Amino acid sequence: MRKSFGLLCIGVLLFFSCCLLLFSRATNQIDLTILHVNDLHGHISPRMDKSIDEQVPVGAAAYLAKMIQDQRAKNPEGTLLLSAGDMFQGTPISNIYRGQPVIDLMNLLQFDAMAVGNHEFDWGQDVLESLQWSATFPFLSANIRNRQGSSPTGMGPYILTTRKNLKIAVIGVTTPDTVYTTKPTHVRSLTFLNPVEVLPVLLAEVRDKGAALVIVLSHLGFDADKDLAQKIPGIDVIVGGHSHTAVVNPVVVGSTLIVQAGCYGTYLGVLQLKIEQKTGRIVEYSRQNELKTVFSGTEYARDEMIASLSNKYNDQIKEEFSRVVGETSVDLVRRMREESSIGNLTCDAMREANGAEIAFQNGGGIRSDIAAGKITLEQVYTLLPFDDVSIAMDLTGQQILQILEQSATLQHQILQVSGLKVTYDLTRPPGVRVIAAQVGNKPLVVGKAYRVVTNDFLAAGGDKYSMFKEGKNLIYGDFLRNELIAYLQRYSPVRPAVENRIVMVK
Repeated sequence: MRKSFGLLCIGVLLFFSCCLLLFSRATNQIDLTILHVNDLHGHISPRMDKSIDEQVPVGAAAYLAKMIQDQRAKNPEGTLLLSAGDMFQGTPISNIYRGQPVIDLMNLLQFDAMAVGNHEFDWGQDVLESLQWSATFPFLSANIRNRQGSSPTGMGPYILTTRKNLKIAVIGVTTPDTVYTTKPTHVRSLTFLNPVEVLPVLLAEVRDKGAALVIVLSHLGFDADKDLAQKIPGIDVIVGGHSHTAVVNPVVVGSTLIVQAGCYGTYLGVLQLKIEQKTGRIVEYSRQNELKTVFSGTEYARDEMIASLSNKYNDQIKEEFSRVVGETSVDLVRRMREESSIGNLTCDAMREANGAEIAFQNGGGIRSDIAAGKITLEQVYTLLPFDDVSIAMDLTGQQILQILEQSATLQHQILQVSGLKVTYDLTRPPGVRVIAAQVGNKPLVVGKAYRVVTNDFLAAGGDKYSMFKEGKNLIYGDFLRNELIAYLQRYSPVRPAVENRIVMVK
């Protein structure tokens, strides 16, 4: 009897010891919420995205704001709100006011930090500095240097912040491809270092300053983020942007969590972390459905203050930008990796406006689809948001061939064309992937001069198309938007189709 009683007492003691141990561990764990967006590109009004829902709009700032506030209310002392860059350029409501509507909204929502994206430079460094001074949160990039070898004005490499007595470092990085993916003249005075070379020193620095958790706020793209996580140990979380990737379930590379929230405010990223307070070690995290879709409509809650601010800006441009400028009988759909109907339409308009034999437009410069029906000025601005102008020039057949070969290496955003037919064999090595090219119905002649039109981004060597800089007899045209509008007014309703201008042999 005594033996049984003794065993019972020991069992009870062990049970309570385990409970105390578990309680002690639980009390030493911190719940942290990281809310994140990226690549908003000025989209603060509702928009239709048929790939998500055929009837319900998505992405309005007022509905995104309400979701942010609701999530923050669940963990008010333990929430960070971050942006991974490219927030401003892309819609009339943002472009006309040079990003100020977006800054106003971000200030109201109390963002903690934003990474500098490549499109933050699209209006030049003076405008970027003005946006930085307007912001109540820091713009971060650890790998940009000015001519003096220091960070540009108003831009820091990282911040240190504290949530629930946990010190957190947020380090920003920007894609080195910025020298090619914005107008090269806008970043001529800047150097973009390889983040892999910069981060190890900064990681050691912030750890020495007491950071228990390190977040890299990255505008590099999803593949580059995975590569970064493999090469640089010690990063706890990468909050990404640039590639517009909707990472529904967080990806783990080594000991690093990687997330990204698509684009255009379609999703709010909600990463829930449980962190060991003493070590900063992540012991649990959101494993599924980290992205929350931002639906807009009367059945969904919105923030009225943000709605009022959005409406204030929208009302100032609504009358002009709701004007119908054309009509399409078919959906105009962009395809970055192949010929598209909307690419053909844009290039046809450029070629006709400039009297050229050939037109080239970079796929990355075509930013939206347009559904069949009436086309408004706002839709044209959203389609072609970058204030690009056309430039006609003389190029030889050999130079055109080199341009087409460069296009084959950029399969993620192949050049759209008019007046030209090209066949690529992507199984062949770089430099010999173009197996056929025709201008009109005749083979491309390497020694012949052709009249070519492109945009000023490509003409300046954007996307590494240095061959355009060799063009002769340059004549500047109009904004691409105006050339497209003139074409729509002349030929509506348009019905562009995919015509095998670009053929891929696989």
